[in-house]
Amino acid sequence: MCKRSMLLLAIGLMAACSNLDSTPEERFGETGQGVFILCEGNFNAGNSTLSYYNPETKEVQNGVFQRANDRKLGDTGQSIQIHDGVAYIAVENSGIIWGIDVETFRVRGQLTTGQTEHMINPRYIHFLSDTKAYVTDLYSPYITIFNPQTFEYVGSIATGQVESFGYASTEMMVQWGNRVFTNCWSYSNKILVIDTTTDEVTNEIELSSWQPKSMVMDARGKLWVITDGGYLVDGESFGDNIPHLYRIDAETLTIEDDEQLDTDEANVQLATNPAGDVLYVINNDVYRMAVTDAHLPVRPFIEAPRQTNGHRHFLYGIGVNPNNGDIYVADAVDYSQSGTVLRYASNGTLLDEFRVGITPNGFAFK
Repeated sequence: MCKRSMLLLAIGLMAACSNLDSTPEERFGETGQGVFILCEGNFNAGNSTLSYYNPETKEVQNGVFQRANDRKLGDTGQSIQIHDGVAYIAVENSGIIWGIDVETFRVRGQLTTGQTEHMINPRYIHFLSDTKAYVTDLYSPYITIFNPQTFEYVGSIATGQVESFGYASTEMMVQWGNRVFTNCWSYSNKILVIDTTTDEVTNEIELSSWQPKSMVMDARGKLWVITDGGYLVDGESFGDNIPHLYRIDAETLTIEDDEQLDTDEANVQLATNPAGDVLYVINNDVYRMAVTDAHLPVRPFIEAPRQTNGHRHFLYGIGVNPNNGDIYVADAVDYSQSGTVLRYASNGTLLDEFRVGITPNGFAFK
């Protein structure tokens, strides 16, 4: 081989090594109190995305997971929670939980169905400590336990739920003392009670209405639950499609109040203010009530946007910033185009409005 050929080969090898070391990912360094917006996308389309919003500058960056990691988030992003500087994202139909750094958006770890014994479609994550977290599931009659620091599978909790239409789901989780409450949404009317010291289901609460969809705990130890009432399945009626709002004492497990709401046209959701003494309810529009009030007000606090033909947009998620009480409402519009996030002050004044990905459904606040 001539010297010229050897020189060209050496240059080529150096270029190849340089390409191996180079990374196509974007570099982020977002400090401060930003907000993550998880966009569910469309089922089986693999188009879930993650947006990041800076409330001080009103700047929104869309698709930050893919931009930071040069890979897609996955199919059907279900929920996002932040713990100890890591945002954990459950992508249910992909069967994966991502952990990303809250400032760089780079992947720190992941938990997949292949690493666990019973996880199928992860839904929500609840942290009991720095080394222990629960994961609920859409299909599995088990709650997965994993270590959020190492992303290692630890064990499972048998829920005892019987399959209905193929589902044995558990959903959101809230904690009061050593009790974690989780709602069984799909074709069920149960709230399960888990003892966090033994990791066992020790009790259940049966509701008069079907499909408890969302839950929050107020400052007084009252568990608030809203149902969607069920709907038609395979041409057969399951429930009456009338949502109910329940107040349950977390200590005695007693149902203290059961209020029937207007028939919903969208997604029912609950949230509380930072003090835990005000309840926000999505049922077509957004309603607000003190946790000591007897019932929801007749008039909404925030009305859902409407199209020119009068059709109401689909409000799909709500989150309240624990730092200042700002209210973030996810508007799915029509579930096919880019969704919108509406940011309100605690008094209901609209502060900002911006576009994100398809079907925004959840918020996580740094």
